Amino acid sequence: MSPLCKQTQFKNANLTNLPYIGAVKHRWVETWYLSYAILGCTMGGMFPILMPLLALEHFNSACHVGLLMAAFNLGGFIAPLWGKIADRYGIHRELLISSLIMTAITLTAFAFTNTFTVWLGLALIQGVSVFLAITLGNLFIVEIHPKIEWDQRIGWLQTFNSGGQVSGMLLAAALSRIDLSAGLLVAASLIALAVLPGFLTPRVSHEVIAYRPAVGSLNHHIQSNQNASYLQFSQVKLNISKHPHSVRHTPFVRIMGIWFLCVAGVSAIYTLYPVMMQEEFGVGRDRIALSFALAMGLSVFLYAQAGRLAHRFGPVRILKSFLGARLAALLLLFLLVMHVFGGAVHLILLTFVLVVLCWPFIVVSATALTADATPFDEGEGMGIFCAVFSSACLSGSALGGWLATQWGYQATVAMAVSTEALGLFLICRMKRSL
Repeated sequence: MSPLCKQTQFKNANLTNLPYIGAVKHRWVETWYLSYAILGCTMGGMFPILMPLLALEHFNSACHVGLLMAAFNLGGFIAPLWGKIADRYGIHRELLISSLIMTAITLTAFAFTNTFTVWLGLALIQGVSVFLAITLGNLFIVEIHPKIEWDQRIGWLQTFNSGGQVSGMLLAAALSRIDLSAGLLVAASLIALAVLPGFLTPRVSHEVIAYRPAVGSLNHHIQSNQNASYLQFSQVKLNISKHPHSVRHTPFVRIMGIWFLCVAGVSAIYTLYPVMMQEEFGVGRDRIALSFALAMGLSVFLYAQAGRLAHRFGPVRILKSFLGARLAALLLLFLLVMHVFGGAVHLILLTFVLVVLCWPFIVVSATALTADATPFDEGEGMGIFCAVFSSACLSGSALGGWLATQWGYQATVAMAVSTEALGLFLICRMKRSL
């Protein structure tokens, strides 16, 4: 999945708790949220569209595109270490500002170098910076404010971020007439502006950190973004290696395998969608960006409904239903990429939107399943959940790019169909009681 996309909640669905906007905006919304709106605009909206197309323009290979996005996702494993450093030394604000500056610098550097190894290094640094910034956004809330306020505050933070993502996709469409490198420079300039509200983030003291609850509401451990999307680590404690026997014969292992399959195949689709549409069907950047924006904009409103359905019918049933729906959409996409129905561009765009709209229901139900089945505490369970997500994004992007280079984009879509079918088969074999 792409860099930074939609951010997700499950269970109590924060967006349903925001009916009185005028009454709550001063209480729950802070000026520094603007940094995350801009981050969503650039890295969640513009980057997933501009970067694959620019990489294809420079290196003429879908494999290179996949490897670059895999390097970006690799940053998701490193960023939590910096989050722990922020906790230890109380330098949250300094790290946020540094991460935004590094993101702006790396975006600028892409426009002035043509060496692939340098691009890989820049993508890795950029991934660390972006994922660190997202992790810190949660920490500014959970380490300052009482637990009773977390749902509302993180819900508003995610609303700013999601709104920024949609705006960024629309901006990418508006900038379709200019050079791709110039588009990245525009994004870098916007990120530089995000530094200013970053100075208004609250100062986190060591005393506050010391008394923070060890495990927070699961609502705050999940962030997903469409392209990639990206889930983050709040407080990752991966102690699974210390007690493997307690996990081996539990449903948790199967759920993590299903979760990997749910993400790996479709992450390749998200990563390569812009280049596939341009290369195979001659679709312009403006239409690609608008289809992204439409899908993202509609999906933002589905998370609350997904939470209600998972609560009413159970997460297993919802996961089965929407894995099946997404499998049908991916099968249709495969037939379209194989030109079975001719060059039906509008149908392809619609099919992609349908694939994206299934994601809120899948991530919400998978998150709830993880919470119910984890043999550890919630923090460890969600840490493993996020680690599996990052692994799947990295694997899917790299493998999908290689397949597209070897046998065409239809091979990448076939991989997504296969992983989706296998995930559906495994979830159908699980007991309904989970």
